[in-house]
Amino acid sequence: MLATIRTRPLFEIEKRLLSREGQWLVRTREIPELGPYRSRLEAIEGLYRHVTICTGTLRKQEPELARKFVEHSITECKEPECQLCADLLALAPDSRVVQLKA
Repeated sequence: MLATIRTRPLFEIEKRLLSREGQWLVRTREIPELGPYRSRLEAIEGLYRHVTICTGTLRKQEPELARKFVEHSITECKEPECQLCADLLALAPDSRVVQLKA
């Protein structure tokens, strides 16, 4: 969908993730604790979404693709063979995610 995950790797992702009371938070420069998220994978997705929005990368994309990226949820995605889901799962191959694929 968007090449953000492949072309703009985020460094030190693990240092940006925080688990507290069964929920995940993301540390960013702009927001000390972004979240909460139900899983580590959702937190990674939230981190990429935040960085993509803050860096202005979405302005360079077609509006429909940008909207899909902002609204995407790996746990609620029903698109078979979703490239964004595949890219996110590649970032965290040890993550378990229950998707609502139809």
